[in-house]
Amino acid sequence: MGEFVVTPGLPDDWDIAAGDCPAVGRARWINFGQSWFPGPYQTFALRAPDGTCRVAMGGAVLPEPAAVPRRDPWHILTGRTADLGLFTADDHPWPGDLDPDAVYPCLMLMYPYYGTFPVGSEAADPAGLREFADELVAWAKSEHIASITVLYLTPPADPLVAALAEAGFATAAMGQRCDMPVTWSDFPGYLATLPKKYRDEVKRELNRMRERGLVTGTRALADDEPELLDLRCRLIAKYDGGVNRADQAAIFDMIREYVAPEDITVFTVSDGDRLVSFSLFIQDGREWTVMLTGTAYGEPNADYGYFSAMFYQPAELAPAKGVTQVSYGYGTLDAKRRRGCLLYPYQSAELRL
Repeated sequence: MGEFVVTPGLPDDWDIAAGDCPAVGRARWINFGQSWFPGPYQTFALRAPDGTCRVAMGGAVLPEPAAVPRRDPWHILTGRTADLGLFTADDHPWPGDLDPDAVYPCLMLMYPYYGTFPVGSEAADPAGLREFADELVAWAKSEHIASITVLYLTPPADPLVAALAEAGFATAAMGQRCDMPVTWSDFPGYLATLPKKYRDEVKRELNRMRERGLVTGTRALADDEPELLDLRCRLIAKYDGGVNRADQAAIFDMIREYVAPEDITVFTVSDGDRLVSFSLFIQDGREWTVMLTGTAYGEPNADYGYFSAMFYQPAELAPAKGVTQVSYGYGTLDAKRRRGCLLYPYQSAELRL
């Protein structure tokens, strides 16, 4: 037996407990993701008598629905995010007409970058996970919380999903995410992994890039990046309709603060002296994660630049960097699949108290 401990933010030993878990669960990703997390971030941990971490996860208690639907349980579980691919209108766990007051305050467990799994020495142990689930429910009841939701449960969380189901949680499939296993040693090897029709599509795009004189490159992140910021804002404006330039600039600053320069790779595509696309990848061990991307939408060569910076240049450089997996996350699944990504399911669990 152990003690159930709730800590504001991250405890000092988080990365020790996390070990070699997927990047989204490591301290630096959680730290620079907290600024747009929908509530004060907390760590929920089951600790052994000597203080070591047996099972831990992170999340927040939300007093009401959050402003960003993809980060809010009520929006997701009632099907209001069907247009984002997070459940469908006919497949959501909560009724579409559910009053938010029935489920808030809501304890939501997930990491800021849309992934969820437990860490700690017993992160895959059924008995330890069941004890963690029971302690979590008891704590939530003591705090007069109306519901517990666990969102974006990725495959490493499968033992947890089973333990939550035993503890009375309802579990459901949410959707799929994309990751690219790196199994090649050079770019021709990457192309060889693609079905012929997709391989031919990539070759056509690369030929058109050469015909248009587009130039690719890689570099470090500089102290000031007005060009990257401009392209980033153009992307946000295209998909969200509005953009706060200061907020986007702050993301670049947080990356500089929390990530060592040698772990950052910026891929660029230029048309003459103008930058038309970029992507920024962060390396954690053998894993690369796409952190930021931006494109000069509306310009003739922008689409070619986007696919090059997001897929083809990283695919070529990954073996030399020792990367064995590139994490591409959620959304635009078909475009990612055609360029070599595999689809992996993610799930949800919820308990109304």
